[in-house]
Amino acid sequence: MRRIVFSGVFIVLCLLSDVGGVICRLCNLSLPFHGCILDFGTCITKPGQFCKKEIHLRGGIQWYSILGCTETQDDCFKKMTTSSGMLTIYCCFHSLCNF
Repeated sequence: MRRIVFSGVFIVLCLLSDVGGVICRLCNLSLPFHGCILDFGTCITKPGQFCKKEIHLRGGIQWYSILGCTETQDDCFKKMTTSSGMLTIYCCFHSLCNF
């Protein structure tokens, strides 16, 4: 039993330390006032990746957001107008910053 507890604590400490990546929240559908509907837990960034939050707006009102890890730094800090509204992407650089 002691070995299992020690192993669990070691794994948690490794995940929380900066071992080469940042831990980001991973959610494919987050609704305002409801929170994450399609929760996939977390993702860990690789070098050159960051946590991101995509916010989809329509008529100035937030409809939903998507949380996760970027593929490259080029995905960060964009504003795009689409046929269905506006998409804004924010990035952050420390663990669990994209809530």
